[in-house]
Amino acid sequence: MGTVLLWILGILLGIVLLALVIVLVLLNIRAGIEAVGVTGEVSVEARYGPVRIPLYPRPRHLKKKKDETEAEQKKSEESEKKKSGKAGLSLPKDGLDVGEIAGTVRDFLSDLTDRLRISRLRARVVIGTDDAAQTGILLGQTAALCGIIVPFLENTFDMQDYHVSADADFNADHTEWAFTVNCSIRPISLVRVLLRHGKPMYKLYKKYFKQSVKTYKGRRKL
Repeated sequence: MGTVLLWILGILLGIVLLALVIVLVLLNIRAGIEAVGVTGEVSVEARYGPVRIPLYPRPRHLKKKKDETEAEQKKSEESEKKKSGKAGLSLPKDGLDVGEIAGTVRDFLSDLTDRLRISRLRARVVIGTDDAAQTGILLGQTAALCGIIVPFLENTFDMQDYHVSADADFNADHTEWAFTVNCSIRPISLVRVLLRHGKPMYKLYKKYFKQSVKTYKGRRKL
């Protein structure tokens, strides 16, 4: 009886060890992200070895499951639409906290040195608001942010194809932007970095991107 139990425990231990080895191997296979965005419309695709997985927009069969929830949110969106007839993406009225953004991004990217491979990075923003003075302020803040982040990227990563620019249209009442990013990393390295910096990065996402895209989507349906 004791021998049988030892065999069972040995088999279970072997299965656990095999599973751990498989997980470690999978976590060390280089994975990548390809993201493209143009003023409120963003598409993201994940690459894992030869496999490509669309992350956003979600596949149609998954979107159907959200129809009821979206119908419930429609009333609140309609009230938001009535507040403005503009069709664009507006930056926060109180401007950008350049120090907060630059510090958080640089801390995050510093931990990715020698881990992250950036094969393509292109970004352009054309700032426009209702107020020409506010547009000028936002342009200055955005240019300052680019002046901090871009040299840091150049000195930290091997980047072959990159271009980042900021401009302003003082006759426009909304902001236009576009970006393309193609990068890759080993998942095990990314997990470690996200555990350290996930919370502050998500805070920036909610503050400067999530709400702006939600507002833009409400406006463009007018």
